Amino acid sequence: MASTKKSVSSRAKRVGRQKASAEQRRQQREYDGVPAEIVELLESGDILPEWDTFYRAFPTVTAAVEAVTHGQGEVRLESHEHELLLLQVVLEEGEPVVMTTLYVPYGTRDALLSGLFNSAPADRDQALSTMAGILPELLPDDARIDGVEAIVEPSAAGALVPRFAYRFRTPAHGLTTWNSYYEATLRFAPLREAMTWIDTRAASDAEAVAILRRHGIPAASCAQCGHAVTDQHPAWPGLWVDFIAEGGPICERYDDSALARDNELDSVAIGGPHQVLTLEEAEQTGHAASR
Repeated sequence: MASTKKSVSSRAKRVGRQKASAEQRRQQREYDGVPAEIVELLESGDILPEWDTFYRAFPTVTAAVEAVTHGQGEVRLESHEHELLLLQVVLEEGEPVVMTTLYVPYGTRDALLSGLFNSAPADRDQALSTMAGILPELLPDDARIDGVEAIVEPSAAGALVPRFAYRFRTPAHGLTTWNSYYEATLRFAPLREAMTWIDTRAASDAEAVAILRRHGIPAASCAQCGHAVTDQHPAWPGLWVDFIAEGGPICERYDDSALARDNELDSVAIGGPHQVLTLEEAEQTGHAASR
């Protein structure tokens, strides 16, 4: 019996070694010249589809630069994880550059759109120009880094609104792996952190509204929920509505307790209108949020 167990164990080990060897040969064929850290990402199963496609096409900065230099196509990654990131390798004056664009998180975006929508149509171009100058003020101090450009992208075809972002450029000469690119851009880490949608440090909603209004931009926010709002939304003109509620111009924080009745159906929370802050209230809310 002991001999049989030993034989089975030996076969299992041999099969395991054969499988490991076959897997190693597969990876060598599939990932010839691909850095180990990229192979690990591609094999992890946790990588987002757009990153998988990008890294398979351009596993190194060198590959991306060669593609652009020889006119082999566009090197572009737009991450759809919260529509946060646009990474491009481009030629500027004949020199390869890695261009990184970080789009503002939704609360910041909503304050900017509130200011745009609430402006008179004839004033909106000027409002956008003013916003481009205000964008750095929406960042925490440690994220206002030399070399970062605040940009307002015009509305894309079929879109109703522009996009607001921060962009920085990194010369590609001397960069080989994507790890070397990330190491070369470590000083922009506070900016990346400030633009994280899950836990943003950029000014948003009421705080951003207060900053915009100090510059004469008619952004507005609700005194109850704090969301940036507009009364010029194409679907609900004349009613204050935020930019994230699918239910329309209803404030989720509206105090409707006074509407409660004996009948259970009458006691169901029905919400109510947004309450818009005055300029002074917006400024006070902004100061409070920044402390």
